[in-house]
Amino acid sequence: MPMTASNDKSASRRHAEASMDRLVGDVQRVSENIADAAASGRDDVAADLRRLSADVARLRDTVADIAKTMAVEVGDAANSIGEDAASAAKDQAKTLLSEAEAVARRNPLGVVIGALGIGILIGLMRGRH
Repeated sequence: MPMTASNDKSASRRHAEASMDRLVGDVQRVSENIADAAASGRDDVAADLRRLSADVARLRDTVADIAKTMAVEVGDAANSIGEDAASAAKDQAKTLLSEAEAVARRNPLGVVIGALGIGILIGLMRGRH
């Protein structure tokens, strides 16, 4: 009978070791899956932030271009008024342009929100006529 007990212990030990190996493998796979999911989520967020940053930069450039165009138009209109008035208007337009560019560079999101508000206001005004 001692042989049977020894065989049972050996079989139980092998079974326990096999179960432990499976458990360790399962834990490793779960750990790898969690790490992969976290890396994927981090990459997605990073890509979204890069796209958002590029969009804000384009919007800032667009606002700066609009400000430059407005300054040129104000300057052109001022030329027809007269030399003295034109000079003053050009100076004011340049100052306005400089201030608009500075604001756009310091707070691009605020400029975008302001532009959105102006666009909505113009749309509402045009919609009523």
